[in-house]
Amino acid sequence: MNVLASIPPPLGSVLILVLGTLVILLLTGRLSNSPTILATIGVLSLLGAALPAMGGDALTRVSVLGVVAAGLVGMLLVPSAELHNSTQRPEVAALILLGSTGAIVLATAGELLSAALGLETLSLSAAVLVALGRGARPLEAAFRYFVLAAISFAALVYGLGLLLLATGSFAWPRPGVVDPTYSYIWTIGVLLIGLGFAYKLAVFPLLWGPLDAYTAGAPGLAGFVMAASKIAAVVALARLAAGAAVPMAPILIGIGLVSIIWGTFGALAQREVRRMLAYSTVANAGLMALALGCGPEGRAAAIFFVVIYVLTILLAFAAMAGRGTGPLPFGEVRGEGLSATRALGLTLALLSLAGIPPTPGFWAKLAILDASWSALGFWPTLVAVIGGVAGVLYYLRPLPDLLALTRAHVSSAPAPAVWFAGAAVVVLGLAPGFAYAVARLAIGG
Repeated sequence: MNVLASIPPPLGSVLILVLGTLVILLLTGRLSNSPTILATIGVLSLLGAALPAMGGDALTRVSVLGVVAAGLVGMLLVPSAELHNSTQRPEVAALILLGSTGAIVLATAGELLSAALGLETLSLSAAVLVALGRGARPLEAAFRYFVLAAISFAALVYGLGLLLLATGSFAWPRPGVVDPTYSYIWTIGVLLIGLGFAYKLAVFPLLWGPLDAYTAGAPGLAGFVMAASKIAAVVALARLAAGAAVPMAPILIGIGLVSIIWGTFGALAQREVRRMLAYSTVANAGLMALALGCGPEGRAAAIFFVVIYVLTILLAFAAMAGRGTGPLPFGEVRGEGLSATRALGLTLALLSLAGIPPTPGFWAKLAILDASWSALGFWPTLVAVIGGVAGVLYYLRPLPDLLALTRAHVSSAPAPAVWFAGAAVVVLGLAPGFAYAVARLAIGG
């Protein structure tokens, strides 16, 4: 009992997820034809992984519960996932658990070497999940994602080497502990490590691999990849920026502003829903990067934003799951045959992403703008405001057709993943102050 009590909460969550992965892999043959039992084992593993986190600090709870929420939605969609080979559902469930493990390690690691291992575990799991989708497009997208992830990981490893040379350890950077002789080496190392983390955030110019993965993979699996990557990357970058604000803050602010502009114009030019959501995630990643460069209040706003964004984007992709991996043009939404439940879920997700009050997306964007105004002043905040206003133009384009589907009363069994993600979005919309208070605690406020 004393041994169990001495296990750190994040490690306890990781051990439970690894155990669940092993159980699924050992029973692959039997679970191939039992998708309900498979999903049940996966859900129980994820719920079990959430329990140790409750004994950790606020940052651990936010990180683990956010990743677990992404895993739960992905796991609930495993039985209906659009796979090239339907007998590979156990492998998909195992990869979701393994990817969740990597995301938790990345977000909660006590030193940078462990964070790098978590990043690579998440990247490899994500690439294989995308590759298992139906058709040729997912395989091509997964290969591009894997290659670019390998390049960014190589930059991160080189940065780790420079940091080790400058400080003698792999500890997270802290101000005032570097010999001035090695200050330039330390700065370059920190920036390269930040580059590796930023790839999971999908900011400009590190967006091409994730962009294809989000648009070509099976919707349920792409949603998990997007959500788990975002929350792990934001927490990791927040921890990095807290200890290395001097080199990181201006870079994050610059990348954030460029990403907002790039993602906004890219999303406005799209003519189909999934591609629009993929480009819009670049703009939203820019908002998060901008906030991460705005000091403690900005980091709290970024964590608050990413929690809301993750749950909202999970709802959007859960609503589109089961329809295949192909594009969904705006003009064909009504003929897609979405059930009323899924159409209502996608409508709620788009309203929140657009920042329409009183949805949680409105409060999330307001927190980002408040942090930007306090730290940076008028012009950077104006860019963020324009990006947010432009989001209304592209997010709400499919709404008339979706509202028509919600009134059509199409007969269909409710999707558990849609109900789960939708309930989370509604709760956050009703109690945004609680989520923001937790975000402030997570960064020590």
